Amino acid sequence: MATQNSSQSTNISRDSVFSGSPYTTVEIVLIILVAGSLSLITVIGNILVMLSIKVNRNLQTINNYFLFSLACADLIIGLCSMNLYTVYIVIGYWPLGAVVCDLWLAVDYVVSNASVMNLLIISFDRYFCVTKPLSYPVRRSTKMAGLMIAAAWVLSFILWAPAILFWQFIVGGRTVPQNECYIQFFSNPAVTFGTAIAAFYLPVAIMIHLYWHISKASRSRVRKDSRKTSGTSLAEAPSNSQEEGCESNCVTTKHAQGDVGDGREKEAWQPQQNGCGPIKEEEEEEAGRIDSTSDIVQASTSKDSSGPAASRKRSNNGKTLTQPPSPQNSAVDRQSMVARTLLMVTKRTVSENVVAKWRRKGNSSRERKVTRTIMAILVAFVATWTPYNVMVLINTFCSICIPNTLWTIGYWLCYINSTVNPACYALCNTTFKNTFKHLLLCQYKNIRGR
Repeated sequence: MATQNSSQSTNISRDSVFSGSPYTTVEIVLIILVAGSLSLITVIGNILVMLSIKVNRNLQTINNYFLFSLACADLIIGLCSMNLYTVYIVIGYWPLGAVVCDLWLAVDYVVSNASVMNLLIISFDRYFCVTKPLSYPVRRSTKMAGLMIAAAWVLSFILWAPAILFWQFIVGGRTVPQNECYIQFFSNPAVTFGTAIAAFYLPVAIMIHLYWHISKASRSRVRKDSRKTSGTSLAEAPSNSQEEGCESNCVTTKHAQGDVGDGREKEAWQPQQNGCGPIKEEEEEEAGRIDSTSDIVQASTSKDSSGPAASRKRSNNGKTLTQPPSPQNSAVDRQSMVARTLLMVTKRTVSENVVAKWRRKGNSSRERKVTRTIMAILVAFVATWTPYNVMVLINTFCSICIPNTLWTIGYWLCYINSTVNPACYALCNTTFKNTFKHLLLCQYKNIRGR
């Protein structure tokens, strides 16, 4: 959370609250149970996300690598930040000393800022996938995703860790009391205000702007796909060059077997890094169409062959005699060759239409799934972080307007975002949901992978 402890240093009623525990024994037990449960759910949920991506190869996509990084940040918050903050609010003072305090704040701010940076990366990635479907996927690779994720973490560390750990040495002394824990340079409300703008409001404004353009571009592509589909015939496979985006990573490699007259080909589907594969029902349906076409053409060929062409061979005293070829027989042979060639062309045309149809449907489905997941994450982020950052702005102009109870609730809402994110993945992505279930039930053999 971008400004999570600034309010404690600027709230004038802070000393009375943290001079001793303000809660009764029952309240303390209830706080520990709730906070401990949230911490446990956060840890388990984000470990499930990381394990799912690790064990299920269908989830090993560039989109999910960004989610893996986000899950790492949420896991650290669940393990470290939630528990230490619970100790702080229950006891009423900081009992672990200045060194642990600074380390906790440094980890908390670095991880929280890394979460925001990861969300920004995900937003920009989705934006370029939708608005630049030809140029961006060429550069979009696992290596590039790794560099972007590393840059988010390194930049977050550079921005926060040195300032938190070494500010007391820069200004010549530590002004934070021994039994309190907050960032020293946040004692100035103007600094807190500027930090909230830079670390929360500006990223949120950028993400909302990007998703507005993403939604607009997606609607435009849907309308274009509808027009192309309605104007496509059997003999003319639709061109996907303009519609292929970051989800178009399945290629079809044809291995021709036999000569032209045989007309038999095998389609080898090569799933790429985004996890693609033909739909079984569509395969069976289109295979039936190909077989029907093949039967019709073969029946026509057999009928033609049973006519004059069959009279080429005569039986005479057990011996087979071959008649010299006649113009009529040559015409029949040519008809048979044309029929076989027609069969081959028909099968190839239908196959190409199957590929085009499946790729359009698969790409559209995957893009909707990815966009839906990211939108859920963004909505959860804004909903859980906004209350606290609104209070930070109010506190800048009126330091006595926000009760300490609201500070604590708003502070915890920022942490709860790390709890909610795994639920967003499961609710919006069936593959994540099924993998979670199999991992929890120890049904490792049921986890599907390519």
